[in-house]
Amino acid sequence: MKIRNIKIRNFRGIEELDWALPDKQVFCLIGKGDSTKSTILEAIRYALYPNWNLVFYDTDFYLCEIDEPIVIEVTIGNLIDEFCSLEKYGEYLHGWNLSTLVLGSEPGDGLEDVLIVRLSVGEDLEPHWELLDHNNESGNEFKPNDRAKLNVNLIGTFGDRHLTWGRGSILSQLTELDNTHHSLSGVARSAKESLDHQREKELINFDVAAKRAEAIAKSLGVPVECSYVAQLDLNNININQGGLSLHDGNIPLRQLGLGSRRMLICGLQKEALGEGHITLFDEIEIGLEPHRISRLLKHILSDSTGQYFLTTHSPTALRELTTNELYIVHNNDSVIQIITTHEKNLEKLNVQGKIRSSAEALLANRIIICEGQTEEGLARGLDNFWAEQGAVTFSFQGISTLCANGASNIKALAIGLKSLYYDIAVIVDGDAQKNFSNQDAIELDKLGIEVIMWDNELAIEQRAMIDLPWESVLSSVTLAKNEMNIPIRDHIYSKLNQALDDNIEHWVESVELRKAIGSAAKSSDWFKSISKGERWAEIIIAPIINSGAINGTDLMIKINKLKQWVEHA
Repeated sequence: MKIRNIKIRNFRGIEELDWALPDKQVFCLIGKGDSTKSTILEAIRYALYPNWNLVFYDTDFYLCEIDEPIVIEVTIGNLIDEFCSLEKYGEYLHGWNLSTLVLGSEPGDGLEDVLIVRLSVGEDLEPHWELLDHNNESGNEFKPNDRAKLNVNLIGTFGDRHLTWGRGSILSQLTELDNTHHSLSGVARSAKESLDHQREKELINFDVAAKRAEAIAKSLGVPVECSYVAQLDLNNININQGGLSLHDGNIPLRQLGLGSRRMLICGLQKEALGEGHITLFDEIEIGLEPHRISRLLKHILSDSTGQYFLTTHSPTALRELTTNELYIVHNNDSVIQIITTHEKNLEKLNVQGKIRSSAEALLANRIIICEGQTEEGLARGLDNFWAEQGAVTFSFQGISTLCANGASNIKALAIGLKSLYYDIAVIVDGDAQKNFSNQDAIELDKLGIEVIMWDNELAIEQRAMIDLPWESVLSSVTLAKNEMNIPIRDHIYSKLNQALDDNIEHWVESVELRKAIGSAAKSSDWFKSISKGERWAEIIIAPIINSGAINGTDLMIKINKLKQWVEHA
């Protein structure tokens, strides 16, 4: 069986969600923290919970407001024959269009038969499971034993019960035995007999106490039929299914690391449940090294027996998956949008390539696309400075940087990520109009993309060397010379073609020299790495931002523009 649609109202951090799912096996939810990815998995688990004793609290309601009920509706397709019979739930069948992902009131006409399960919880905190009729009104109760047939399991932080033969565990379902209780009763009797044989060695002190108890009983007239001894009570030490656990030799597997336990449970589930399982796997990367994340995902992607819902914050997981499996969760004031990456016609935009090369960026909800590493270093350096000043930071606002590796890649990438509902800003040089023009900037601006582009068709190095105070220009030259071991004098001479004093402090300011320094820094890649650009921003540019020395310059205007975008989500 497979989930076709999920609707959630007033559950924890979700005020509203309506998600129509394509006919896929794997759904990996990504996005920034607190976007309700884990809550979506919990909602599915609760709606299809196999037992009746599910406990709710006031805190499970959106904003803890119990006046509005929790309502979770899950549309189930690919049904087993039993559910489709008139004797069972046949009169509650709806039709689902697998192509348009639209629900019809009646089954038939090429539509898939589906059932709509509704879980509702009111202020009395009592959960009610029911199937909706053709008018989407309350219908028949959906009983626990039928919910159990959906085989929904959450692999979360706590899953040790699945490594025992406890009731409902995966090992129990994997065990081909009609009466496990009978088998375990024999184990308890054997334990009693074994202890009897060691009475003189192990129970001597207990039997001494038993004889004293017997004497007291006789003195009080309590009947003693035989003789008091210490013995196992089969009722109290009953070895139930939960007490029998999986071991590696003498070591219980519950002592494995968390990641290893979760991997094993995932593998056992495929083997035990067969067709139709629905597996919820929260934070798939927990406890696993990158190579084992890859191995686990390959296992999941190869499993055609069920449907998987994953969440992750791992760049490794993103690199192993494709746009066919990735779904981006955006939380807009608790109204949740889930964006599918494979239905946006993004192939020509090379989003898949960017997922592999810059996976970290897609785990945020706001992205600064930088033309190159210098721009990315500049952005990071400014962020470090703003953090020291107590201002709003990238991390607080859920912002990540992404290097486009060239101006020609920026436009398509920005449009593609914007279509996935990311909030986008662009930092780009103005010196390569063939690769990114002023007209391109205008087009992105119309799409709501913030463009920071230096005036007069200049690169960042050229813009800075014109706008910075002369002392800061010379400090930039000294930084490149001393810390980055760059032959700056030769580079500048090639642009200026006039004599330069060996002592940088003796250089005389002029427009020509400023331009030559900027051109040399650009063409010779003085700051063309993230670390170099970040260092330049931190020790040269940032310290003069609050001094007023560059107020009114294009450099300061664009830095302020970036800061305003950062602060105003």
